[in-house]
Amino acid sequence: MNMEKIPIYFEKYANFDRIGEPCNIAFPMPKGRLKDTDCLVIRNKNGKALLTQAIATAFWSDGSVKWAYVDFICDLPKNKDITYYICFDGEKTEVEEIPFEINDKGLTIKTCGETFNFGKELDFYLNGKRAEISGNWQTVRAGAVTSVFKTYGSHNGFMDFEMTLQVYKNCPWIKADYRIINKEKEDFVNLESLCYKISNTGEDRFTIGTSNYLTKYTEGEDISKKIDAEYLMYDANEHFAESFYGTFFGDSSTEGRGTSVTVFQTYQNFPSEICINKEGMNVKILSAEDKPLKFFRGMAKTATIFIHKHKGISKEEVNLRSLMFQMPDKGVWPSEIYEQSSCFPEIFLKKEDRIREVETSLAQKFDSRGRAYGFIHWGDNIDYHYTSQGRGLGRAVWVNNEYDFGHAAFVYYARTGTRRALDGMLVSVRHQMDVDIIHCSDDPFRLDGQVTHSADHVSGKVEISHEWVEGLLDYYHATADKEALDTAIRMGHNIMRNLEKPRYKQKGGVNARETGWALRSLCALYVETNDSKWLAPCDSIVEHFTAWKEEYGEWLAPYTDHTVIRVPFMISIAIISLMRYYSIREDKNIRDMIISAAEDLRSNAYLDSGFFYYKELSSLKRNAGNTTLLEAMVIAYKLTGDKEYLKYGLKTFETAVEGKGVVLSFAKKIDEDAVVISGNSSKGVG
Repeated sequence: MNMEKIPIYFEKYANFDRIGEPCNIAFPMPKGRLKDTDCLVIRNKNGKALLTQAIATAFWSDGSVKWAYVDFICDLPKNKDITYYICFDGEKTEVEEIPFEINDKGLTIKTCGETFNFGKELDFYLNGKRAEISGNWQTVRAGAVTSVFKTYGSHNGFMDFEMTLQVYKNCPWIKADYRIINKEKEDFVNLESLCYKISNTGEDRFTIGTSNYLTKYTEGEDISKKIDAEYLMYDANEHFAESFYGTFFGDSSTEGRGTSVTVFQTYQNFPSEICINKEGMNVKILSAEDKPLKFFRGMAKTATIFIHKHKGISKEEVNLRSLMFQMPDKGVWPSEIYEQSSCFPEIFLKKEDRIREVETSLAQKFDSRGRAYGFIHWGDNIDYHYTSQGRGLGRAVWVNNEYDFGHAAFVYYARTGTRRALDGMLVSVRHQMDVDIIHCSDDPFRLDGQVTHSADHVSGKVEISHEWVEGLLDYYHATADKEALDTAIRMGHNIMRNLEKPRYKQKGGVNARETGWALRSLCALYVETNDSKWLAPCDSIVEHFTAWKEEYGEWLAPYTDHTVIRVPFMISIAIISLMRYYSIREDKNIRDMIISAAEDLRSNAYLDSGFFYYKELSSLKRNAGNTTLLEAMVIAYKLTGDKEYLKYGLKTFETAVEGKGVVLSFAKKIDEDAVVISGNSSKGVG
């Protein structure tokens, strides 16, 4: 791959030309290759430079750029694919930034001849209470391609919010991310409505558009449309909804001017409603007055809308832009870029070396996972195996990103360039960042921690065995949204606080996976930030593993009151995490522990059936196919060169790739306040 001119491929998409379309892409670079982002420029095939704005989101230990995020303006042709190129020969030039002003009255943004004003009060209402800014607007980043602004406050003293606005060069629309955060003292708040209101200033043409195939228009003087569970149950849709379902917009226009509002992924985040009449437009991002949602303390939720001011264009033109909001153009890098960066594990194969059955199986597992629509649930899915075990006391048990599905999806995207994998990561991690992590608690061991799989998402415990940061870091690199990085760091601090509990100091006091997963997250934070504070607890975990092994001979863990046993898949997690630390600090003790644990597994935990057993008790010594054992065996092979280790994972590998057909399900049912799309648990993908 020529690292001086890297192609960005846009597949054939819309049936109209997009002129001056804002696009973005994120990519990693090898250590030492890129000093800063000033030289980055996007060019067309003829070498003409596009308007480009780049920032670094991560750095190598030598200060060179590890991850770059690039916004740019390009032209995309109708019904054709196109390739642009990122080059490293640009010169730093002064380019006029998008005009804006922040003062005591609020924020004013000017773009494409339109002015957007956001004062000290915002036109957002939660349960009827208006949003009031506590401080002032802050500039997150300002540039010639895009500018981002952020503020915060509460709704007349009720429930906090954060609002982020993004504006693009010569585009008469703004993207608004509105995040509510429950820091109230009660266990939960009943959410009834979240609205964005626009007063009528003389508009006389009202339209609501709904679609999943062809858009249907509702027009009149007093119109409304609601998306609820019943609507979804009888609305046929075959899209991968992380990428696209349809669109939902309201438009209020008159001759020469108009405003439309599109709710992003509204079907997936139902119930929603739009009402328009001569008084104005009421966009109910959440419309649950008839059946309020329980929004538990510590939860957050981000909703996204696009506010489009136009020159009184037709409803068909409004619809086209609204559809593009739902699934914008996205360029793809060759997988070699990810491979050569050394930012990913060894997952890349040349096309001629790929095994068709394996590739089909990976795609099938990713595509056939379950989904759940709903304002609080979108981005997660129900694990009915856990539910049937009674873990939710008769209620649905949510996966809560177990095994870090978001990270697995991003790795899959890097390996294949599959758009729906990237979109799956974005949706999953956004949910994790909002709902599954505790943003407010009087208990320091729960604050900023991720909750284990449970009913209502947050009824479970915070355990270091179920806290993952790699997907959060992927999200940060892919979006440049620093909230994801900050969330990962806060979770790392939660892990460190929990590691101080006495139970994690005992030899054999916990399962190997608990401190193993903690080690993996701490290693990821060190690799991301180059901050040595994350290594001190890693050293303590290694010391604990060493003492534990000396005490019991192997990593035996408590199960019943009278047993300590081997749990192969948990031991394999410890092996995998120790290997990550070994890649940071090549210590002979760590290497020896990994090999010893792998040897113990193949000597004592392997069955004649060709599988490792589930747990070391006669009542539990059944075949188990957890694929973390494959990685553990591969690690042992890499460290020793002994191919015998690979043979012990062969049966598990063969079973994991069985099922060569493409099996998808679109069966739906209502489970409490969610519409559930049937499928396997996302933890299987992770």
